[in-house]
Amino acid sequence: MATPRNADYIKDYNRRTFLHILRAAPTTRSSIVKATGLSRTAVSLIADELLDEGFIEEMDGAPENARKKKNSSYLRMREGRSFAVGAYLNRDGCTAGIVDICGEVAAKRRLHLSGFRAGDKLDPLVDAVDDMIYESGVAPERIIGLGLSAPGPLDEKSGRILNPPRFDLWHNTAIVDYLKCRTDMPVYLENNTSCLARYNYKKPGTGGSEDYMLLLVDSGVGAGIVSGGHVLLGLGGSAGEFGHISISFKGERCSCGNYGCLETYAAIPALLKGTSFDSWNEVVDSDSGEAADIIDRECEYLASGIVSAANLVNIDTVLLAGDILYGVERVMYKMEDIINNRTIRRNIQRIKVLPAFSGPDMKVRAAADIAFGRFLMI
Repeated sequence: MATPRNADYIKDYNRRTFLHILRAAPTTRSSIVKATGLSRTAVSLIADELLDEGFIEEMDGAPENARKKKNSSYLRMREGRSFAVGAYLNRDGCTAGIVDICGEVAAKRRLHLSGFRAGDKLDPLVDAVDDMIYESGVAPERIIGLGLSAPGPLDEKSGRILNPPRFDLWHNTAIVDYLKCRTDMPVYLENNTSCLARYNYKKPGTGGSEDYMLLLVDSGVGAGIVSGGHVLLGLGGSAGEFGHISISFKGERCSCGNYGCLETYAAIPALLKGTSFDSWNEVVDSDSGEAADIIDRECEYLASGIVSAANLVNIDTVLLAGDILYGVERVMYKMEDIINNRTIRRNIQRIKVLPAFSGPDMKVRAAADIAFGRFLMI
């Protein structure tokens, strides 16, 4: 039996739907009527309320690449009205910032791993949030929450980081409850790769796919999968542990407990172990035979995992993110050829390999987007 909804709930739902549409792109009242099924009167009332409250504004003219409609003005989100804190946590440290709902970064901090200690590991982040609020001049009541992105596995429901490999300091950390208490704002936790996969949805240069995998390759290997336009989160938000697909059951034992995990071969530190190179950038910039061999091996490793994923969850695009974005042309075409010679649907569907969107402050914006997404959840 459906849960009864009162008038206040329906009004709030319609407002959030309205804002959700405008966050994607500026549009007209008539387009919102078509998208929502609401009456013209209802849409006009909501628009007038949001205009009066300063959440949205009328545009002069039409957006770029949009046709000006007769007797219709475009509406868009208003910069500087609503903000979120974004914190992107990885094995090197944390990048945090205050971002407005249009994606403008008002303040930013980079916190290195050396600044985090077992007893007070979250204090540097709490201090950074306080400093950024002061620096930016953003009124605390305009901050709708804190979006926190971290390596998995994690449990979104309990707000806890579980046991990510090589992330021992953070194992079993009830990070959401602690940050809620210290910052006095809602806190939302999500896996790094799911966060980046969602942020890349319909971004320029990413192919416009509704069914894709974002593959993050740096000190680890992970993936976020979007199917039918929705991120596959799995139980507790722990889907996407792509680095722990086994590509050799007789391989080295991974710290996760499995054998031959993709991450033990394809994560950049593992890939470069025993070579003369210290970074992926050095490999890409080199024209040596050793560098060419390393690149070939990386393409084989990653393509092997992607073929397994593509056969399990039908995707048409792979977006590459992380360290591997440097010199991405040296890997993406080779990977694409390997993949499209091996997938079970190779005769009817070709999988594209493309670079992920990499605008400025992308990780901070993507983390803040977690909070905006939950705030506008419909």
